[in-house]
Amino acid sequence: MSSFKKLFVVLGRLPLLFGVDSTLKGIFINVNLLDLMRHHTSTSRDYHELYSTENVMPDYVPSFLSLFLWSALLLTITLLLVILICSPIDSILEVYGCLLGFGLLAFSFQCNYGLVNRKEYLQLFHESSKNNATTNENQAATLVSTPSIIISILTQLFIVLSLDQICAVGLRKVCKDLVVRTDIALFISLSFPIFLHAFLDNTSDVYMWSPFISLILPLILLAIHSFSVISTLLSLIIPPVRDIKQHIREMGLDGVLLRVMEKANLVWLLRVFFFTKVSYSILVSKVLRECTSFENLTWSEVCEVFCLLALEVLHNMCETILSVMSMASIISVISGWCLRLIYHIVGAYDEEESLQPAVSGFLFVLLAMQTGITSITNEARLQLLFQNCVLLLVANQHFIQTVAADLLLKASSEDVVVKKHVRPMLPYLLFFSFPFIVVLRLWQYPFRLSWLLAISAFSLELIIKSIMSLSVYTLNMLHSHTQYFQETIEDCIFYVKAVCGSLEFICGIFLFLNGAYIFVFESGGIIRFVMMMIHLYCNIYQTAVKALATYRLRQSAWQKVNHLKAASQEQLDENNDICPICYQEMKEAVVIQCSHVFHKHCLQKWLFIQETCPLCHTDLREDAPAQSNNTQGGLAR
Repeated sequence: MSSFKKLFVVLGRLPLLFGVDSTLKGIFINVNLLDLMRHHTSTSRDYHELYSTENVMPDYVPSFLSLFLWSALLLTITLLLVILICSPIDSILEVYGCLLGFGLLAFSFQCNYGLVNRKEYLQLFHESSKNNATTNENQAATLVSTPSIIISILTQLFIVLSLDQICAVGLRKVCKDLVVRTDIALFISLSFPIFLHAFLDNTSDVYMWSPFISLILPLILLAIHSFSVISTLLSLIIPPVRDIKQHIREMGLDGVLLRVMEKANLVWLLRVFFFTKVSYSILVSKVLRECTSFENLTWSEVCEVFCLLALEVLHNMCETILSVMSMASIISVISGWCLRLIYHIVGAYDEEESLQPAVSGFLFVLLAMQTGITSITNEARLQLLFQNCVLLLVANQHFIQTVAADLLLKASSEDVVVKKHVRPMLPYLLFFSFPFIVVLRLWQYPFRLSWLLAISAFSLELIIKSIMSLSVYTLNMLHSHTQYFQETIEDCIFYVKAVCGSLEFICGIFLFLNGAYIFVFESGGIIRFVMMMIHLYCNIYQTAVKALATYRLRQSAWQKVNHLKAASQEQLDENNDICPICYQEMKEAVVIQCSHVFHKHCLQKWLFIQETCPLCHTDLREDAPAQSNNTQGGLAR
């Protein structure tokens, strides 16, 4: 798709996106009004007045029902608009045509109604010319009605030409053999009050009802066209919805969502929506209205005005979840630029480079929904926005640390140039400076204690991961270039990872308890509860299960290797003094149940992974001499 066509498709869907934003804003306003109504009712009446037998139905019940019905209507409109956004652009243009047709009919009715009820204009004319005795009512009627008739004829002609282009398409789909000139029929119908003005009395009932009569034929034609548009939309929407389960099984839920986003150009649509809404917020800004002139302002005052303007725009961009999603689309772009710059600095190439910016945008939306930023109308919204951005920054640092740790591990295990060692270490300057500078700075401001504890624990995890990566890198370098840790390198790395993993596990438990406190005492919500359960399962339960299994496996390996018998010289000669695992010379070795001989430390490394023989895969957890003998006999044959 060319850039011009993509821009045309995006601009075609943009009004629908603004419609979704307006309906979502109306839903949140209704919710806030409902909360205010309940608060006012609870404070203005006592318990006896609310629940007395004389007042069976409190007066706030009809208000609650009306707000509920209005919110349900707005939700329905929002759902329909979302469906239209995901529809093909041709169908969207046909819907726009129907809406334009109804708008033209409303304008035509207003013109005819003003022509028929021109007595108000006559009265105004008499008041303006009451000092002129020679002017009579007939002259006034002539002066007023003649320009009105000319303007009405030209207006109705323009409306007829537009409606004919709209309705003719629907008529051809329904009645292919139709030969009636719709333009002539529409002009006669819409100009019906003008024709009656010349032949009938201005006070007759037919003349007074002529604006309504003139709409009958255009409404019928427009209804036929609307029916054809709706049937086309249903034929396009129903089959994919009917086969949604099959599509999810084939591509997965994420694949289906990505396909819908690609067809609707949702990413570009959200970006254009963001810049459009930002421009609108600047044009109607209260800060700019109060600032009369920039000529008399100093440089510091101009900077202050622009800072206030930026804060106002950010406050307006957090009104609805759709506006937050548009901000997330821009944040994903900024995140992509930053990641590409960091990848260029550290010399990394990751297949998930294009995925992480999208993850950053999704995480930003998730944090906004979790904190309920759209339901806050005061200055606390900007504070929540700042807190979410800080959390997102720390989360991206966790991702960068993972990439840098892989590069450090690769550099320590291979013989590479010095540049390959230095470049992955550069991000660690940020990993250690951010917690000690930024987090300590945040503690000086009156943020919520629960959030400060959460960001501190999250940053502490980053420090622990960085220390672990640098420690493993140091051990590998000592093992590769010196004589230290030649046989104990695996144990040392395990101890380092165990200590750091335990500290990370403690931080994870603290984050869960802190989130539980926020959920119970500060701000609950289904999204926060779901995120807590995901954190509990993935970061706490799964981590504990894997760590316990690893510890048990290593403990079993240590016990088995320490109780194995040393291999005799004859057994070493049978293997040509070569270890089957490392293919190095064996001067000392151990024998396992199946009579195979290995280096002690090589066998120990293997048993850390699985408790079977590396050659014949005999289960070493069981004492099975018969199986071992059969295996040896088979190998001998």
